[in-house]
Amino acid sequence: MTVSAEASTAGEFRAGWRILLAGLTGAMFGISALPFYTLGLFVKPLGEAFGWSREAVQWGFAVQMLGMLCVAWAYGILADKWGARKVALLSQIGLGLGLLGIAAVNSLTHWYIAWFVLALLGAGTSPVTWTRGVNGWFDKARGTALGIMLAGTGLTAVIAPPLITAIVADHGWRMGYVALGAGVLGLALPLTFLLFHDRVVPGQMAAVGLSRAQAFRDRRFWIMLLVFALITFAVSGIIPSLVPLLGDRGFSAADAALYASLVGLAVIAGRIIAGMLLDRFWAPAVAVAFLLLPALSCLLLAFGSSSSPLVLGSAVVLVGLAAGAEFDLVAFMASRYFGMANYGVVYSQLMVGMLLGGGLGPPIFGRVFDQTGSYQPALLVSAAIFALLPMLLLSMGRYPDFSGTDAATEAKADPGLSPA
Repeated sequence: MTVSAEASTAGEFRAGWRILLAGLTGAMFGISALPFYTLGLFVKPLGEAFGWSREAVQWGFAVQMLGMLCVAWAYGILADKWGARKVALLSQIGLGLGLLGIAAVNSLTHWYIAWFVLALLGAGTSPVTWTRGVNGWFDKARGTALGIMLAGTGLTAVIAPPLITAIVADHGWRMGYVALGAGVLGLALPLTFLLFHDRVVPGQMAAVGLSRAQAFRDRRFWIMLLVFALITFAVSGIIPSLVPLLGDRGFSAADAALYASLVGLAVIAGRIIAGMLLDRFWAPAVAVAFLLLPALSCLLLAFGSSSSPLVLGSAVVLVGLAAGAEFDLVAFMASRYFGMANYGVVYSQLMVGMLLGGGLGPPIFGRVFDQTGSYQPALLVSAAIFALLPMLLLSMGRYPDFSGTDAATEAKADPGLSPA
C-alpha cells in the first residue's frame, strides 16, 4: 500500500469512526444477530415449558425469515430513498417491541405470529441498512470497515449465549427475551440516534452503479444469490443446533453455551480478517478460501469424538470463520460489482435468498434430528454444499469500473467481464 493510499485510508477512518461504532452496535443488536445466536438457548426451555419439539421451536426462526422476505425489498428501497439512518431508527424501535412481544406468547400459534411481527417491524436492522451507511463513508478501506462493523454480530455470539443462558436459568425463558428487547431499546437505539448519519456528497460513489434492471439481468447477481443462499442454509442450520447437539453429547447447558460463544470469537475474527483481505485481494478468491472451511467442520461434528475438546473446538471455529466472512463478502461484492446507486435494493434481493436459506436451515436440521435422532445426515449435506458451491464465485470476473460517466452503460454491455 502506498503512502498516499495509507493516508486516504486513515482519513476515511477519522471521518467515519462514529458511523462505524454505531453500525457495529446496530449489527450487534440487529435482527440478523440477536434471534439467530440465541434461538438455540431457548429450544430446551420452551420444550420443557410447553412440550414443543425442537423442530416446532425452530420453525419460529423460519417464520421470521418469511416475514423478512415480505419486507426486505421495501426496506432496501427506503434505505436508498430516505437514507440508512431513518430506516435504522424506526426498525430498532420495532425490533425491541417485537422481542418483548415474543416474551408474552403462550401457544405455538402465538409463537409463530410473534416471530412474523418481529420481522415486519425489525427487518430494517439487518446488514442492508448498516452496510449502506458504512459504504457511504469508506472506499479504500471499505472491506476493513465492513469487517469491523459486521464484527458486531460476532460480539453477539460471544456475549449473548452465556448471558442469556444465565438469565433463563435464574428467571425463566420469558425474561431472556425481555433482556434482548431492553438491550435494543436501551443501548443500540440511543447510540444510533447520536452517531449514525448518512454521508451525502454529490459525485461520490454512492451516486453511481448499475440500474436495478441491469443488476438483476447480470449473471453475477444470480451466482451470488445461489451460492450465498445455500451457504446460509448450511451455516444457519449448524449454529443454532450446536447447543442442543452438545447437550445430547452430555455437555451441560453452561458448557454448551461456552462453545456457542466460541463461534462468536471466530465470527469476529472472520469478519475482520476477511475485510482486510478484501481490500487487498480479489473478493471471489477470498470467498472460496473462507467458505470451504466448514466442509471439514461438518465432518468433524458428524464423526468427531464427543470427548475431544480440540475436535469440537476446531469444528466450531471453522463454522464461525465462514459465518464471519459471509456478510462481509456479500456487502463488499455487491458494492463492487453493482455499485452504490441501487445498493439497498440489490443487497436486499440477495438477502432474500439468504433469508430463505437461513430460515429453512434450523427447522430442517431440527426435523432431521426428530426423524433420525441425529444431526449427522444434515451435516453431511451441508459438507457437500460448502465443498462445491463456493467454486461458482470464481466465474464472477473483475470488478466493473464505475468511475466514468459511461460506467453503467459499459457494465451493461459487458456483464461477463473476464477475471482480473
